[in-house]
Amino acid sequence: MIDVGRVAMINVEEIEIGERARQEMGDLEGLECSMKEVGLAQPLCVKEQSEGKPYYLLGGERRLGVLLKNGATLVPVRIYPSDISNIQTKSIELAENFFRKDFTWYEYDNLVREIHKLQQEIHGRKVSTAPDAGGWSMQDTATLMGITKAGVSTAVRRAEAREAFPELFDKCRTQKDASKVLDKMNEQVIKEALAQKIEAQKMSGTVTTLSNGYILKDFFEGVRSIGEHTVHLVEIDPPYGIALADQKKKDGVSMYNLDNYNEIGREYYLPFLRKVFDESYRVMTEHSWLICWFAPEPWFDAVYQLLNLSGFSTTRMCGIWTKGTSGQNMNPQTRLANSYEMFFYAWKGSPALAKPGRGNDFHYSPVPATQKTHPTERPVELMKDIYETFGFPGSRVMIPFLGSGSGLVAAHSLGMNAFGYELSKAYRDSFLVKIHRM
Repeated sequence: MIDVGRVAMINVEEIEIGERARQEMGDLEGLECSMKEVGLAQPLCVKEQSEGKPYYLLGGERRLGVLLKNGATLVPVRIYPSDISNIQTKSIELAENFFRKDFTWYEYDNLVREIHKLQQEIHGRKVSTAPDAGGWSMQDTATLMGITKAGVSTAVRRAEAREAFPELFDKCRTQKDASKVLDKMNEQVIKEALAQKIEAQKMSGTVTTLSNGYILKDFFEGVRSIGEHTVHLVEIDPPYGIALADQKKKDGVSMYNLDNYNEIGREYYLPFLRKVFDESYRVMTEHSWLICWFAPEPWFDAVYQLLNLSGFSTTRMCGIWTKGTSGQNMNPQTRLANSYEMFFYAWKGSPALAKPGRGNDFHYSPVPATQKTHPTERPVELMKDIYETFGFPGSRVMIPFLGSGSGLVAAHSLGMNAFGYELSKAYRDSFLVKIHRM
């Protein structure tokens, strides 16, 4: 919890005004008349700094401007302690400023987006729709700000669109004007433009490292340049050979773009997997691990046999990701719903587990459909747990089919060196936008 601070009177000369969320001060005359009539209804918000430095202004710049104009020397303030984090400081400033009037439409949109992002940084991203689930969602932002979830979503989308195409919004004077422009735009086009800007900018070391690891190339072409015995862990999430796009359409799922998903026909699936396993075995070190996700129906025995044919050892006691949800079911009248996924863990040589004695079940809530950028996207926390079980800091990780790129993020957070391949530029654009926000 954030310390709510204490209220005191301080000299205006003791207040430092830093970079503010508000770009235009709006109607100060109207605010001045209101303050003269009813007084200062709410104290300014400031934060203590190191000894000898002035207080840092968190909220109330317009009110301070009116007070200074009228010759005020002492002002009431709520003082927050100096040890609150930068994220909490920014969150207080943005939330306090949200309840001020006279924002331009784009200031409002940017503010909603920043509050939402900062709350997710503080609380984590909510990955489950369960009422008691941890993390922060758009609904939480809506509740905090007293607006609707749709209002938060639209504001965030307008802010991103204006960032990508500022020239298209030059003539917009209101949110309604901006929304009309937004309605004519395709979300994929917006992400592509944002990704181009991100690549053109001087990016931070983390963003550069992650983006360099996301290679837009066919796996079989890219893996040719990888030397033998150089990879410590391979994590394969191949197309499942089950016509996923058709399954999702039957499910009524349309939250993400399935047009970019590259499926493999059933007749080609087993030769395709055998080639993936052979190439992986070639580049793996003498004692190393391979993870392969698969659809147990109908491929369990076939994938098991292929791993052995490629030289790996494995077990039919697979790793299991239990999702803790009601599951998916194409035939609810005759079949139980599926609420888990399976992966084979196979080994070359005689590697040791990084987490000896760990069970084979991994319990994590799935990524909500509305937050997915890829139809088979898995939560980063799940991937971290799996990588920590089979790899060590400094391990070189190869991900033949990157998709959402969650594996890259997970590996990087664990001090591992990961790279992989993806055919779809749209998925890479989504990945660049996601890591830039992070």
